[in-house]
Amino acid sequence: MARQQKSGDQTERPTPKRLKDARKDGDVAKSRELTSTVTVAAWLALAWLAVPLIAGRLLGLFHQVLDAVAEVGRGPLPPLTHLAVRTLFLVLVPLLLAVAFIGVATEFLQVRGVFALKRVTPDAGRLNPAEGVKRMFSQDNLVEVVKSLLKTSAIVLIFWLVLQRTLPEILRLPMGGPADLAAAHWHGMLWIGVWTLCVFSLLSAFDAGYQRYAFIRRLRMSRREIRQEHRDTEGDPHIKNRRRQVHQDWARQNMLAAVRKSSAVVVNPEHIAVAILYEPDSTALPVVSAKGEDYEAQLIREAAEEAGVPVMRNVELARGLHERIGVDEYVSADFFQAIAELLRWAESVRQQR
Repeated sequence: MARQQKSGDQTERPTPKRLKDARKDGDVAKSRELTSTVTVAAWLALAWLAVPLIAGRLLGLFHQVLDAVAEVGRGPLPPLTHLAVRTLFLVLVPLLLAVAFIGVATEFLQVRGVFALKRVTPDAGRLNPAEGVKRMFSQDNLVEVVKSLLKTSAIVLIFWLVLQRTLPEILRLPMGGPADLAAAHWHGMLWIGVWTLCVFSLLSAFDAGYQRYAFIRRLRMSRREIRQEHRDTEGDPHIKNRRRQVHQDWARQNMLAAVRKSSAVVVNPEHIAVAILYEPDSTALPVVSAKGEDYEAQLIREAAEEAGVPVMRNVELARGLHERIGVDEYVSADFFQAIAELLRWAESVRQQR
């Protein structure tokens, strides 16, 4: 019941991480019907291309067998068994190797070169009878049964239709020659192969789409799983917000500490505040030690008043410093005169105090 409830909650498409993890485990979408269709097409194409070679080998074998039959009783028979095996080897092995290579290449292209040891590692869970019964009556197995029935029915129907079409030609074969017999069989096999390939191609196209749909459906996730995955990869949002807040508080404390050590503060008067530090023994030029807007500007003003740092209202100077000079940067030459007046004023305020 819990499994059914969980599967009912899995309504979201799998995330890229889920797809990547599934690929690492060897779980990818692939169609066996596509591989079998390409294999059948390869068989037909290679057999058609190899007809001259196969016909020459078989004719040579038949001639030698007939010659041996004519020499029965006149002497020892040639090694026909060895000759037959060699001919069969030369005819079938190249086709088998080529078709096997094409099948492996088709599988490789479908899965885009994935290799996972987990797929070949023994799993004791697969020996569980209960799980085996569930897989036996699963939707995927039902689809496989339906596909097998469709393929069998299609092959039987194609064979019947081709037989119906070529039946008049077959009935006239007793009155023809050997060439007519070969041509009739060739035409019949050709039509069966072509129609079988067409039906298998249509079936493989539907199967490829279904396998992709079944693969995405199998990896669907619930919203809770997506949130958990996001926490595992990006971190808990609450912890991230706490870290961000701690970092902001730390930066704000450093800024206020720099304000308390500054020589003067110039304000806008409410929206901008810039702290200036100038110590002839340690700084060659005046330095912007802190600056801020709105709430931070208010904190700078309050920290400066608490520390006894003179605060001057100068809209143009505060705005210009805030826009053009960064924190811990020297003041540029075009501000020298205004900064000098600010520092003289701040020194006079300190002397009065």
